[in-house]
Amino acid sequence: MELTEKGKKTVKAGRNVIIFLVLLVAGYFIYNYYSKGDKLKVDGKSGKPDLVVAYNTFTGVEGLVLMNGGMEPNENSTLYKEYGLKVLIKQMDAVKDTRAGLHSGDLDLVYCTTDALSVEMGSGSELLADNVVQIMQVNQSHGADAIVVRKGIDDVENLKHKKIAYAVGTASHTLLLNVLESSNLKMADIDGYQVGDGVESANAFKNGQCDAAVVWAPDDEDCIASQAGSKVLVSSAVASQIIADGLLVKSDVLKEKRSKITKLVKAWLVGNARVNNNAADKKEANALFAKGFKFPEDIAAKSADKVYFSTLGDNINFFGLNSTYTGMTGDRMYGRMAIKYTEIGLAKSPSPWRNVSDPSVIQELQSDKDLADDAHQVAVKPEAFQPATEEIKKKQSQSSKVVSLEFETNSAQLDQDDKVIIDREIKELAQGFAGAYIRVEGNTDNVGNAALNDRLSLNRATSVINYLVNEHKFDVNKFIVVGNGSRVPVPGCESNQDEACKAKNRRTEFQFIWDKTEK
Repeated sequence: MELTEKGKKTVKAGRNVIIFLVLLVAGYFIYNYYSKGDKLKVDGKSGKPDLVVAYNTFTGVEGLVLMNGGMEPNENSTLYKEYGLKVLIKQMDAVKDTRAGLHSGDLDLVYCTTDALSVEMGSGSELLADNVVQIMQVNQSHGADAIVVRKGIDDVENLKHKKIAYAVGTASHTLLLNVLESSNLKMADIDGYQVGDGVESANAFKNGQCDAAVVWAPDDEDCIASQAGSKVLVSSAVASQIIADGLLVKSDVLKEKRSKITKLVKAWLVGNARVNNNAADKKEANALFAKGFKFPEDIAAKSADKVYFSTLGDNINFFGLNSTYTGMTGDRMYGRMAIKYTEIGLAKSPSPWRNVSDPSVIQELQSDKDLADDAHQVAVKPEAFQPATEEIKKKQSQSSKVVSLEFETNSAQLDQDDKVIIDREIKELAQGFAGAYIRVEGNTDNVGNAALNDRLSLNRATSVINYLVNEHKFDVNKFIVVGNGSRVPVPGCESNQDEACKAKNRRTEFQFIWDKTEK
C-alpha cells in the first residue's frame, strides 16, 4: 500500500527519532566506558588524580617516581598506601609548556632550577602574576652538568674567543657563567652559540659545530666518545653548590591543596633518602624512570649517579631555617645569579627570593616525627678536604681569578673594603665550587727587599684564607697558601715600569684546582 504524503513524513520523523536515540545511547556508553576507565586508572571517586606533577627527562625526579611506583597513579604504590595520594607525573621537557599548564590549572606542581629562576621572575612575569613560589629543593647537580671541550683546551682561560654551545637561561648557562667568572672572563669573551637545550648543545659538539659545549649527563660521555682527545673540562661534580632543582606551585593551589602537597613533599623526601642510601631502591627507581620516561635503563643509572637527592635537612638549610648553616642557601643561589642574569640582560628587575619562595611546607615538616627520626634525612655534609699533597699544591690550576686588595704598606691586615671585595668576588664562588681546592697566591711589586716581599705576600694570602675560614666557616684544608713576593709579575709588567704595572702586580690570585677526576 502506498503511503500518503503525510504518512511518509511521519515515518521519516520516526526514523530520525530512532537514529537520534541510538546515537544518544551509543554516546552515553562510549562516554561511560572511557569515564570509568579514567576513574579506575586515576581516582574512582573524582575521575582526577589528587595532584599532577610535571618534570623534565632528568633522573633527579627518581625519588618521586619510586614512591609513586611509576608515572601513573595507582593503588599499589607506596605513595597511595602510606600517604593516600594518587599522583600523575607528566613528562614535559618544554619549560614554556609546564608554565602554561601551571597557569591554566592543568598542572599542580612543576620543576624549576633555582639558579636560573630569576630569568622567569622579572617585571611582567606571568609566574609572578600567578603568585608562583618554590616550596622545595628536589635535588642538587653533582656532576650531571658539564662543559665538554675539544683537544687543546686545558683550562678556562683557553675558552676565550672559542665557540661554546649552551642553552640560554638554563642550568647550563648558570654553570658557564660561574666557570667563566672563575677566570675573570665574561660572556663577551667567548663566541656564544645559543641552542635550545643540552641535547642540542651535545649534538652541536658531536657534529663539530663548536669548540666546547655545556651538556647534561649522560650526553657528556657521548660527546667525549665522539672526538679523539676531547674531555670534560669541569662539571658540577666540582661545582656542586651551583645548580639545584626545585618545585614550583601557585600560592592559591598551595592554600587549596595544602594537606595533599605537604604529604607529597614528605613522601618525595622519603623517596629521595631511599635513592641516596639503598642500592636496591636506587636500581628500582632507575628502572621505573627508564620505563616512564622512555629512557635506556643503563644510561638512566649513570645519570642518577651524578645527582644528589635532597633531604629534609638539605631543605631546612636551603630555605634558611638553620641559623648555624653558612653554606649555599636558596636566597644566595637565586640572588647571586639574579645579579648575573640581570647583567647580561636575561633577567629584568627580578623579584627578591622572599617573594618567589615559600618555606612553610618545609617548616611544617620540621616537626614531623617520622622524618625527625630518620637518620637519612640529615643534610649532606660539606665537602671534606684532606690537606693538599705536594702534587696538588703544585698542580696546574684550571682557572685563576685575580682580585685586587689594597693593603697598607708593609701590612697584611685586611680592612673592611678588602673584606667586602672578598665577599663579593670570592666567597660564594668558592662555596659554589665546593669540590675544588683553591690556591691563594699573594703577589707584590718589586719595591723593597725581596725577602721581605716574600714574607709579606705569604702573610697577605694567609690573612685572606683566615678570613674565609673564620668568618665564613670554610674548611681550612680547602686552601693552599703561596707567597710569590715579586717573582710572578703579570705579563707586560715584568719590570714594574710604572705605577699602573706596580698596582697590577700587587694582587691576590685565587686559583681553582679541580682535583676530582672528570670523565
